[in-house]
Amino acid sequence: MPKIAVERKGRVASLLSVRYFRLCVGLSAGFIVLSVALLLWRLFPEIYGKEVIPLHYNIHYGVDWTGAWWQIFGYPAAGALLCVVNTVVLLMLVKREPMLARVVLVSTVVLTGFLFLSTVFVVLMNIVYG
Repeated sequence: MPKIAVERKGRVASLLSVRYFRLCVGLSAGFIVLSVALLLWRLFPEIYGKEVIPLHYNIHYGVDWTGAWWQIFGYPAAGALLCVVNTVVLLMLVKREPMLARVVLVSTVVLTGFLFLSTVFVVLMNIVYG
């Protein structure tokens, strides 16, 4: 095995042993899973097959983004992509800049939390406008 792959495996193994890392990754993954579960449980049966559904609401203009039913899963997909990208950045920063790595880790939790809240509001909006 190349030396770089061994180093990365060592970094991942050392990160998995840190409780702070496991907690933050678990919270981020939990927000993403809750978003998908909420969409599938509460909204998917009602919007499946519709041509246009509201995707975003603005207090000044009302519904300003509409799209196909499958685009509702863009919020959890963005959260998953954010988690993957930030984990790769975290793995690159953990040895050189440990404090910056912690900031990236906490920002992942905060941003996936906001994406979960936006998913909740989109579900509520579709229930009202549905």
